[in-house]
Amino acid sequence: MNNLFTYVAAIKGEAVGLELISRESVDNSYEDQSITVDCKESLFHFSNGVTIKYCTESEEFEANELICPECWISYEVISESSSTQIRPKRKTFTNRCQESFWFKLHKQSAFGEYKQ
Repeated sequence: MNNLFTYVAAIKGEAVGLELISRESVDNSYEDQSITVDCKESLFHFSNGVTIKYCTESEEFEANELICPECWISYEVISESSSTQIRPKRKTFTNRCQESFWFKLHKQSAFGEYKQ
């Protein structure tokens, strides 16, 4: 369990072998020049001592299937035990499509490892 992807998968409810024990969330949304900026931060605490910080920031926008609107997404290892050594320590994305693509690639790789 030393890959950040494994913890992201657990946060999304798609990982086996990790126990999420608590989640704390803060809504830091604000308005800037008549534009609402949705800004959220969550801490996910796992039973093995790992804590992951998940942050998102995006402007309200009209939904359009043809574009993937810009937003900022990050996952960061806040704490871990000396035996976990998670890599990478931080992963950032500039839109949901980028995050989804990264997740899909790693998910295929992870399932390939489990089948062997």
